[in-house]
Amino acid sequence: MDPIPFSLQDEAEETEEAEETEFTKSDTEEMEMADKLFALGRKGWESAWGDDCGNFEDRTVLSPMHFTHCTPGLIPYAARTVSTLQIYSVKIVGTDGKLKLPLHVYGIVAARDAVDYNRNILFSRRRENCQKLTPEDPFLRLTDPSRAIVAVDHVDFEVQLKVKGSSRSRDRALMSHCFTYAGGYHEGLHTTFSSNSFCTVEFSYERLTETVQATILSARVVEGAPWPFEYGGRIMSSSPPQEVTDSLSRQVVLVDSHRSDDGGEMPMGSDGYIDLSRHVVSVELEESLQFVIQAYSQSGDAIARQGSVRFRTKYCNISRAICEIGDSKVEITVAWSQLAKHKR
Repeated sequence: MDPIPFSLQDEAEETEEAEETEFTKSDTEEMEMADKLFALGRKGWESAWGDDCGNFEDRTVLSPMHFTHCTPGLIPYAARTVSTLQIYSVKIVGTDGKLKLPLHVYGIVAARDAVDYNRNILFSRRRENCQKLTPEDPFLRLTDPSRAIVAVDHVDFEVQLKVKGSSRSRDRALMSHCFTYAGGYHEGLHTTFSSNSFCTVEFSYERLTETVQATILSARVVEGAPWPFEYGGRIMSSSPPQEVTDSLSRQVVLVDSHRSDDGGEMPMGSDGYIDLSRHVVSVELEESLQFVIQAYSQSGDAIARQGSVRFRTKYCNISRAICEIGDSKVEITVAWSQLAKHKR
């Protein structure tokens, strides 16, 4: 996929009717100032890292499976088990009732770490593929990071989001902001808020101290009838393993049919493969990686069947395990890799 340009503009021009959130003059002036500050931050990045790290919009190309195929016991010195950030969710909350939901948003949310100082994308949507936020579901549908976010040094986060209007000329900036995670250990779940007078973006994450990264290569229904996801379902992972609660606060949601663009159906490929929206997670070296698979009931309000499976953490190589959910079996394939502390 080509990088989204900094202007976040698209060729498409849409004219669908929708209730639009009104922006006051002070809102507009505040967003214009935020854009100027973001542009200054961009110039600062280009001055500091442009010669070595490419363009500001460049995405990290370092693979999450960089050391997967190493021989156990003969892993290169450059491979490390370091502190990383596990991103759980990004939520949009209105300020003083200014945000009228449903709301259609597009843009980029990204992180930059000291490995290569390039964008590690958490959320990325163009105007024609914008996401609808509702009071029931105000969470952005994250699509990974593409590799683990190394938290040995500071981590910069960038938020560039726009509200889609009835036409492109009526689109408005929702947030344009950068902030820095400065490190330090916060035990358990942590929330950082990025706010303006219009909305607040809530980042929910956890700093894991000594980790490897796991790439979920596939989740595939290999056996069973009837089809386990007739009414949809979800797959989650956690490390350290967590009990599944209604809040899912420390679960990485890999796929959820209730939050998909497929009308509530489980997104599927061919031959029983489930189309995951997230693939890369951090795993504590001294812990295991747990997967929980749930099938929804016909009403959609309850869990009809549930299964779980745990993987023992590895430094490298590939693991497979079967998760039984009712009379069905789902095979999960995971690639393990240590991390590169620096790209060079």
